[in-house]
Amino acid sequence: MFGRFPGAEGTTTATLSTGETVPLTRAPDSYQHDIGHDFFSGLRVVNGGAMDGFDLIPGGRDGSPFTQYRKADIPGYWRYAQEFVLADHMYSSMYGPTIPEHMFTVAATAGRIVSNKLTPEDGDGLYCEDVRERFYKLQKHPDLIKWERNVQIKRIEQLLKAVQACIDVDTIFPELEDAGVSWHYYGQRTQFHNALLAIDEIRNTSRWDNVVDPARFIEDARAGELPQVSYVLPPTVFNDHPHSPDRSMCVGENWSIRQINAVMKGPDWDHTAIFVTWDDFGGLYDHVEPPVVDDMGLGPRVPLLVISPYAKPGHISHTTYEFSSFLAFLERLFDVAPLTARDRNANDLFDAFDFSQEPNEPLIQEPRPESGPAAHPVCRGI
Repeated sequence: MFGRFPGAEGTTTATLSTGETVPLTRAPDSYQHDIGHDFFSGLRVVNGGAMDGFDLIPGGRDGSPFTQYRKADIPGYWRYAQEFVLADHMYSSMYGPTIPEHMFTVAATAGRIVSNKLTPEDGDGLYCEDVRERFYKLQKHPDLIKWERNVQIKRIEQLLKAVQACIDVDTIFPELEDAGVSWHYYGQRTQFHNALLAIDEIRNTSRWDNVVDPARFIEDARAGELPQVSYVLPPTVFNDHPHSPDRSMCVGENWSIRQINAVMKGPDWDHTAIFVTWDDFGGLYDHVEPPVVDDMGLGPRVPLLVISPYAKPGHISHTTYEFSSFLAFLERLFDVAPLTARDRNANDLFDAFDFSQEPNEPLIQEPRPESGPAAHPVCRGI
């Protein structure tokens, strides 16, 4: 998304597994199919640090990973990067995929889960609500990091164990409550991407009441009724996933703009920090080797925007962050103890701010025109 952004560590070419160098072509608004971004695809693309395995993952043979957006394709996201902070060394917490990555944003761990859910053949259940659903859990082994660096998939697969898709991990939310900090998780209660459905501490307690429809976010923001901490998960049709023709990067960007505009127009803007990120690399090419912090990751880079009156204007942060950095930020802000080694060691994002500067003004942007049904909107002219 920001591989061509001036001053950021980007590239316009890619290296294939054959050693050949190819140009990165212009990304489409909608992809025709998914691209591999599971745990093992992450290992393959990193390839021990060579970053040359993107043509070996599912969906990679047709060149889909070797695409990138221009400023004209995502003008809203670029404008935020120009006016606020773009972090160009933000990494996914794992080699993939979606659900365990989301768990890291609230727990600084995924309980060693390395897969999305394995859905029963007779229908799509809801994690903790369906005892038949399973995750793959990766058991520990002293040679695991070495096997990962050498992409010894068969050996690693022997460490997989199927477990119920309802995980016992500690999240940040009880700690926030003990500190008197209010919170909401704005996410659809039946959405595949809502990882809180799979966390026992949330789904099977009264904290589930704090999981509310994301359609409420704009109204709450405009009314000044946001809690102190908000997680906002876009509905599936707006999530920027390079998955199929019914997803649009333009439509996803429009959704993000509407949420951010609501905060900027509301009464809370002058004391708000907004972090915009994406949950994994999506199978798309990157040339930067992720640091190895443990046997889960880090995984390939993802974009991160930091938007606030006190975000350093026009700043590109080269600091290493991961999803646990959000927890480190909250823990420092509200004087809360870390949950795991990950958030204890993560950079806490405070270096993206200057609290002595003249506050940034709101940046109100206009979404691009859309048409089509609500379930499958498209941007006109794309």
